Amino acid sequence: MTAGRDRIAPRALERLARAVAAEALGVRIADTAARVVDSAGAIAVRIQSPVAMPPLRDGTGIGAGTGLTVRLADAAADTRARLAELTGLEVTRVDVRATGAVITERRVR
Repeated sequence: MTAGRDRIAPRALERLARAVAAEALGVRIADTAARVVDSAGAIAVRIQSPVAMPPLRDGTGIGAGTGLTVRLADAAADTRARLAELTGLEVTRVDVRATGAVITERRVR
């Protein structure tokens, strides 16, 4: 018996990349776009999405050390690892481009 190969449709890969990136960035999948390029069995992914960020005034935002570039780098690394895990493909690169910010308000009662 020989091992088989699974083939994942490009549209399914893009949808999966959108879902994984949206989760990593803390935003809705509808606000996230993805482009997947296949290169000899490995994939490269480009994500365009807003990023969930805490308000600046609450002390946990950009001024407290959680900068936008760190947030994007972490989301790219998480997306890369999760896509590789789910698809079994080598993910050579994930580029994340922020298109805006979604401020996550924490309300205290």
